[in-house]
Amino acid sequence: MQALFHDMGSKVQVSAHQRGRLTSFIGILLALALACASCPVVPGTAHAAINGNDYVGQSTVNDRGMNITEAPAIESTYGILVDSDGNVLWARAEDEHTAMASITKTMTAIVALENGNPDDVYTISPKAASVGESSAGLVAGQQVTLRDLIAGLLIHSGNDASMAIAEGIAGGEAEFVQMMNDKAAQMGLENTRFQNPHGLDEGLADDEHYSSAADISVMVRYAMQDPTFREVVGMKSCTLDLSGEPRELLTTNALLATWDDCIGVKTGFTNKAGQCLAAAAASRDGVELYAIVLDSSDEVQRFIDAYKLLDWGFTHYRPYTLATPDQVLVDAPMSGFLDKTVKAGVAEEVTGMVFDFNGDIAIDVRLTDRPDGVAKGDTVGTITWRQGENIVASVPLVALEDKMGPSPITSVITSLVRCVGIVTGDQCVAQSTVYVQAPEVERVQSTAGQGMNAALEMEIRDYIAAYNASVYGSGS
Repeated sequence: MQALFHDMGSKVQVSAHQRGRLTSFIGILLALALACASCPVVPGTAHAAINGNDYVGQSTVNDRGMNITEAPAIESTYGILVDSDGNVLWARAEDEHTAMASITKTMTAIVALENGNPDDVYTISPKAASVGESSAGLVAGQQVTLRDLIAGLLIHSGNDASMAIAEGIAGGEAEFVQMMNDKAAQMGLENTRFQNPHGLDEGLADDEHYSSAADISVMVRYAMQDPTFREVVGMKSCTLDLSGEPRELLTTNALLATWDDCIGVKTGFTNKAGQCLAAAAASRDGVELYAIVLDSSDEVQRFIDAYKLLDWGFTHYRPYTLATPDQVLVDAPMSGFLDKTVKAGVAEEVTGMVFDFNGDIAIDVRLTDRPDGVAKGDTVGTITWRQGENIVASVPLVALEDKMGPSPITSVITSLVRCVGIVTGDQCVAQSTVYVQAPEVERVQSTAGQGMNAALEMEIRDYIAAYNASVYGSGS
């Protein structure tokens, strides 16, 4: 049966992973049977806190021989942690197909913002108003702007808003869904398919509406580049103008409501998908990370799982200063001379994001041929810092001084000497010297990823309780 509440959930909802059985035995005392009935439900599917097949960077926990306290203890069945460029810091079954519930609405918003005007006004149809479950409170006949519909869609996860958007943008649900799938293909989402604009999956086959943690990370990173999307998903509440009638809505994202570092993005829940969350957070260093957790064990745990991943990521993925403009990094040879070099460095300070589980940094210097003179600031090559297969930074090497080119006489002499050098095997050119040293990468010893601050967890629980009371009433 489809759960009554699509996103925040009901106080009485039962997770698909918490189905239990009571087994009776003939002759067992009634008191014992009653005691068994009062025991907690035993999950039918175990959620491993730490899986040896989880990826940390580009290697599994088992391959790295990691201590269990070094890896995030996550209960979600699927998940991924990436930076704003898509670099993977942690992953679990990230490419496997799974239901995504209301995270679907991320693509709904992308298509709407790219094909509509936020000031456009749509009339709410009876079909849109009657979608059911999580609702923005739309009523048939109301005149609502696309901007307000997107707010109702993303902040309060309104299924009615998703249908109103589909009808307003494309004229109908089927046409809009085709636009969603076309956009997914354009974005390279090979493990994603949409069947509707809201994410309700009751009655749908597993191969009709699905995504993966990795694809969702691409989707939300893409969406967060849109200023309107970014603003809306960062709002803890909003007021919709429904034909002149205001309606106050609260965010379904309890992590956004309680943790200052969180900046979005979207919750989701159905019985098939389980508890889901795509969360973005930004640190004081300007680092932006995205945690996707799908099929978490319960309503609160999805927020805990996302927090653990983000906290762990901020601990182990941090900016390093790689070079400064006052450093001479390289003596670059000037090929127009036999023995002259030009001092080279970088025009501006270079910083790069370093993941301390990936080991030390390697430096690669590539120099361009400069037979003539150079002026200060001229490009003389490139310098690249790598950590494993990841490029940390790559910038031009520039001359730090002016150097005149060779005179005609010098050029003639140089040519003659090099003719002789062909026979002797002497290159007859100054050797480059690399002075820059890669910074040492030190592993941070921390319990990040193992738990959550108790006060923050309590705030999350209190917010969810308050949300449910405000939306569904104290008796829900």
